[in-house]
Amino acid sequence: MLNLGAKWGLAVLALLMSVEVSAATLRVGPREAIRSIAVAAARAQDGDTVEIVAGTYVGDVAVWTQKHLTIRGVGGRAWLVAAGRSAEEKGIWVIRGEDVLVENIAFKGARVRHLNGAGIRLEEGRLTVRNCLFDDNEMGILTANRDSLSLIVENSEFAHGVLVAPRVSHLLYAGHIGRLEVRGSYFHHGRVGHLLKSRARFNLIEYNRLTDEASGRASYEMDFPDGGVAVLIGNLVRQSAGTENNRIIAFGAEGLRHPENVLIMASNTLVDDLPAGGEFVRVWSPEQVSVKAYNNLLVGSCGGLACVEEAVKRGSVRLQAGRLPWVDDMFPEEAGNVHVGDPAWRMRLELNGFRPAFGTKWPVAPVAPGSAYGMSLVPGREYAHRASLRVVGRGERPAVIGAFRP
Repeated sequence: MLNLGAKWGLAVLALLMSVEVSAATLRVGPREAIRSIAVAAARAQDGDTVEIVAGTYVGDVAVWTQKHLTIRGVGGRAWLVAAGRSAEEKGIWVIRGEDVLVENIAFKGARVRHLNGAGIRLEEGRLTVRNCLFDDNEMGILTANRDSLSLIVENSEFAHGVLVAPRVSHLLYAGHIGRLEVRGSYFHHGRVGHLLKSRARFNLIEYNRLTDEASGRASYEMDFPDGGVAVLIGNLVRQSAGTENNRIIAFGAEGLRHPENVLIMASNTLVDDLPAGGEFVRVWSPEQVSVKAYNNLLVGSCGGLACVEEAVKRGSVRLQAGRLPWVDDMFPEEAGNVHVGDPAWRMRLELNGFRPAFGTKWPVAPVAPGSAYGMSLVPGREYAHRASLRVVGRGERPAVIGAFRP
């Protein structure tokens, strides 16, 4: 006779086997049994995988409500072109499932009556987007306002915002959600709106390239209008000369609406192309925000956080002196930051993709920044163009100034 533990083990095994048996793979394509993405979205069950054969799908919009669903392009990238159609007047796809993975899909041309048509509108659950492209949409990704939502974006590209006055087109817009993570991704060619805008309670933005490029007209490259926690590690962020706003990163511009308001910047490279100089970072209500800046490389005319010492003296950026328990007490609130204003230096850096030459002598040494929220502030990876990541080997893990190692 089986004991109670053995019976429980068999029950769990039977449950796992039933889930495995019930999960199916649905294949969509012009020569497949299912030819429409919308049909696949209606047929898919919790736990299924939907494979979309590489090709162009015009006006084939869909709503996804399943849990533990994987949707991926196979045989190459699947292109979804809105062509004037939308799901629920919201976007190309609306996702209301739990724990959904979307990979290797391109979303193009989302337009709706309310001028906020999204490649993906996230309304429920946890969504991971990997190796996807969002191009020429009113909003690349747009989320609902629910603290239960979380969005993870990896190795994806967001490009070519559109002019949708009186609204503003953002390449990625996270509403009042619980968590946003973006890594290994490329944002470029905004138009009036921001490259990345987030009202999330917690934001981890690491190893990305947010560069509006020569002809871009974005406003902020990153905007955290409600404050919250924003941890920025290893990003290359560049403001074009055609910007609609002279600030690169904005924090708390619409009021602090979260109980905890912290901005941590470690080993980022910020580049300002404005001839007269803009502001690298602007923090509103700085007396209520903990700002910590370590080992950042700031390239361009002096403004905002560009010249750290001068900025602090002028009061344009206030670095709060208080300590928080999750930050190593050994280090000050800002240290290891370098400003490069010399044109010759700048040219050398730009020609090398803002990677310092081997043997570069900085005026200050990088500091060991410790950790925050359970993660090291020393970069373990680097952005690799286009929209991917390079893992830094164990022997290359000392603290470094800027987003790239020499």
